[in-house]
Parts: sequence; structure tokens; C-alpha cells
Amino acid sequence: MEKMNAKTRKLVVILILASFFLTLFFLAPTAAQTGSIEKRIGIRCDFPGQMIEAGDTAVFELMLVNHGKTATYNLRYWTYGEAKRWDIMFMDGEKEVYKVLLSEGGSKTVTLAVDTTGDENVGEYPIHVDIGDGHSTLYVKITKMHKGEKGTLELTVVDKEGEKVKGATVSVHKEAGGALVDQMMTTAAGEVRIALPKGTYKVMIEKAGYKSEEKKDVKIRIGRTTDLGIIPLEKELFFVEVAVKSPSKTVMIGKNPIYEIELKNIGKCDDTYRLNLQGLPDKWYSRYKEGATGTDEISELFIKSGEVKTLYLEFVPPYDVEIGVHNFTSIIESSTRSYEQNLTLKLRGSYGLHLYSSRYKYEVYKGDTVSFDVNVLNAGQGGSLTNISLEIRAPEGWSGDIEPEYVASLRPGDRRTFNIKLLPPGDIVASEYKVNVKVTSDQIVKEDDFRIVVKERSNILLYGVALLAAVIMGLWYMFRKYGRR
Repeated sequence: MEKMNAKTRKLVVILILASFFLTLFFLAPTAAQTGSIEKRIGIRCDFPGQMIEAGDTAVFELMLVNHGKTATYNLRYWTYGEAKRWDIMFMDGEKEVYKVLLSEGGSKTVTLAVDTTGDENVGEYPIHVDIGDGHSTLYVKITKMHKGEKGTLELTVVDKEGEKVKGATVSVHKEAGGALVDQMMTTAAGEVRIALPKGTYKVMIEKAGYKSEEKKDVKIRIGRTTDLGIIPLEKELFFVEVAVKSPSKTVMIGKNPIYEIELKNIGKCDDTYRLNLQGLPDKWYSRYKEGATGTDEISELFIKSGEVKTLYLEFVPPYDVEIGVHNFTSIIESSTRSYEQNLTLKLRGSYGLHLYSSRYKYEVYKGDTVSFDVNVLNAGQGGSLTNISLEIRAPEGWSGDIEPEYVASLRPGDRRTFNIKLLPPGDIVASEYKVNVKVTSDQIVKEDDFRIVVKERSNILLYGVALLAAVIMGLWYMFRKYGRR
């Protein structure tokens, strides 16, 4: 019994040892494999902490080393708090990636880009990265907040030939609801920069003669520039750009105003344009010309695609045209549409006034009244003279009268006669005196001088008559007294 027990114990010991070695034989690879999994992926970042301003992007270069067999691993990160609003992505150059293949014993570099929000608070924010069994913690430290600031939208508009498109309208609408937020036109370089609040927008690019373009889901971030790059617009088949150098003019009556009109065929096809005009008053004349100084009139114009031509529209007002503002519409008709240009012409009159009389020297005896006429002529063009009256400046003691007292209006070329009566004082000394006549109106003033010669009455005749009468009376008396003797 004791032997059996000894044998049994010996067998049990053998079985236990056999089981132990078998366990070691079968489980050792698993244990070794488990140990390698724990240390299979290594993550290294030389600068795990970066300092940036809110709205900027932190970029971390991660070196991945595979200590195990070749396998594909997910790229994962996690964070918490306000950092959850950030745009975080794994990048391989310009491409966003989410898995990586690592060969046995190999290594690879992956970039982690962290786009922060512009209204983020100052502070330190951890980002945890898990790749396979590897783990690393990165830190973004916000040093300055840009809350309340705007972002910037940039783009450049060109045509299909790469030429910059000036004057294209860029409209920014809310993505939700479509409300217009802002609108600008491209510069001569085809560029535009618009400051916008944070949000998601729809951008419309439009220009007459081109097919419009639309960009959706355009995100604007605080303190950041969103560059849409180069946006090409396709030309329409038929379209002409019409530009008037000076659509509003002011000229003196008597001159023929000329408007310079530039036509640029920006369509894909050649075209012929018919030339018309609306709003021309009666007795007016107008003509389209190819030269500013020429007289040949044209009614249509052929322009090749991409070509620019200049037209001249001349107006000839009638001789008796009045001062005022006139509006016209130049109409350019193509194969598919009409182009209207509003023109404004302001006619300004030239004011002229002539003051004259049949003589400039008159005579009067003391105690008498001198009367003479003065003519007032409107010698201007296009402008009536209004509220016309005469003033007399004469030596002290003179009195005068003017008929009529005033004239309400005098059209160009018309004349009006004023009668002037002057009475010198009774004690005036016979001599030559200067009288100034001044014509005033609302538009112009004119004056001239006249000479008045005051003469004494002659008494020689009276003395002669009296003497003759005395002689006759004396003879008669002598005849009566001595005649009969």
C-alpha cells in the first residue's frame, strides 16, 4: 500500500511536471505574443506641445514605429471640453487619412492638424492620440483669443482663357435661408476680399456676359482666411459690354455735344449691332459716327469676338433751343438682346446784354426836360434775361423818370426800348453833364454813359425887338409932334 502510494505520488508528480511543461510549450508563444502587442506600436512626437493664437492651426508630426508584424491600424484621437469644436484630422500631405499600414519593423510619419476656433479661450488643451496599442498626448496652448473678430473670404475670377475678370459681382448669402450678407465687385486683377462673421455661406459669382458660378458650404472662421482660389467663368455666345465715357454732359448752347461709347464684344461669336436712340426732342438731330470729327453717319456696326470699337454719338440742337436738362437713351441691339445707356445733357446758356441809343449826347435849355430812348437787347444764346430794370445816376438835384419801370423777361434776340426823361435843376449852370444809365437783370448787368448839354436861353432877340419897338414909337411920336408943321 505504501509502495502503491509512492508510485501514485510519483505518477502524480510526473503528470504535474508534464502538464507544466506542456502548458509552457503551448502558452509561451501566446505570452510572448501578448507581450509584443503591448509594445507593438510606438508613437513619437518631438514637439508635443505648441503655442498658437485662437483660430490658428497647430501641426504635429507623429513618427509611428511598428515593433510587431505588418498590419493596418486605425488612426484615432479624442479630446474633451471646448476642444471638441475644433477640426482635427490626420493628414498625409494634402490628403486626409484615417488608417495607416505599417510593415513589420517599419516606420511612417503622419501629420495631425488641429484647426482651432477663433473664439476659443486662452488656455492649454490636451489631445489624446491612439494608434494600435500606442498612445500619446499632445498639447495645444491658446495664447490669444479673437472673439468678436471676422474671417476673410478671398477668391480670384478669371475667364476660360485665364484673363482676369474685372467687375464680377460676388454675393455672399447665408447657407440657411439664403439671406444676402455682403456683396462686392472684383478689382482689375479679378480679386475680391470680403470680411465676414463666422458661419457657413453660399457664394455667387456673376457678371453680365458670363455664366454664373455658385460655391456652397463655404466656411468662414474667426481670424482666418478662406481662399476659394481661382474661379473660372464661361463666356456667353453673344454679349457686348457697353461703356459710355461721360454719360452726363454740360455744354453751352451753340455747341454740338458728342458722347464717346465703347463696345467690347466679350461673347464667343462675332456679331452685328444696330444703333438706335430714344428721347430725341422735336427739331433735334443726332447721328452715330465712327470718328469724333467725321460727318459720316452709321446705323449698325460689326464687331468680332474679343474686339473693341469706339462709337461717337453727336447731338445737334436747334438754334432756338432753351436752357435745360434733356435725357436720351442710346439703344444697342445685338442678335439676342438690347443694351440701353441713359444719357443726360444739360444745356447752359450764354448771357449777353447790349445797351445802346441812337445818340449819346443830348441838349436841353435850362428849365426844360430832355427825353431820349435807350434800347436793351438780349444778345445771349439760349438764356432769357429776367427782371430787367434801369437805374440812372445823375448829378445832384436832377430828377428823372423811366418808362417802363421793369421788364419781366427778355428772350434771346429780343429787344426792349426804355424811355428816359431828365429834368435839370432850375439853378443849374449851363455846361455839359454826365448821366450814367445802368441795366440790371438776374443774370447780367450792363451800364453806359450819356452826355447832357444844358444851354442858356439867348436874350439878344428880345433886346432887338424892344429896341425896334422903341425906335418905332420914337418915330411915331416925332411924326405926331412935328409932322404937320
